[in-house]
Amino acid sequence: MSSLVANKRVLPAGSDTPDVDDGDTSVSAGDFWPVIKLGELRLAARITGGITTSRLMHATTEAVAHATDQLRDWRAVQVKAGFETLEDVPSVSPSGDAEKLIINGENVKVYRFRRAVYSIARALVLEGYRDVDTTPKGDKDAASLDQQRDDLWRDARWSIADIRDETRLYAELC
Repeated sequence: MSSLVANKRVLPAGSDTPDVDDGDTSVSAGDFWPVIKLGELRLAARITGGITTSRLMHATTEAVAHATDQLRDWRAVQVKAGFETLEDVPSVSPSGDAEKLIINGENVKVYRFRRAVYSIARALVLEGYRDVDTTPKGDKDAASLDQQRDDLWRDARWSIADIRDETRLYAELC
């Protein structure tokens, strides 16, 4: 008896390319916050070319506006403390020690800001550009997208809490 296992070939991350070229299109919210490049967002959030660059720009602009709005008071405290960019802001441990946490050469707060924006942008795309389908399969697909959307909003909230060095909220009462 013999068997065959066909493993999928693993490609290097450098070979990842989105199916649409957004050029150098980006969203900037001033000097404190990192610039969000649509091409990087599209690749990281798995947003296909079915969403045009202009539509993605619209969702990303709202995502950046929402994230920076949630962090407005926190940012003011950081600027007052002398930090000119998010990259400069250290993380504060539960013991009160301040240390800049670096992962892959980047402040983890910058990574988490990007994660918050990417999650919000993807959630907005799922909310705003869902196909209408009334078949049982369409209902199942819609339920799956609703769960994914909820997970993305949770990821954004957690990233924002992590930037503030606050405890993540696991349940919210309405």
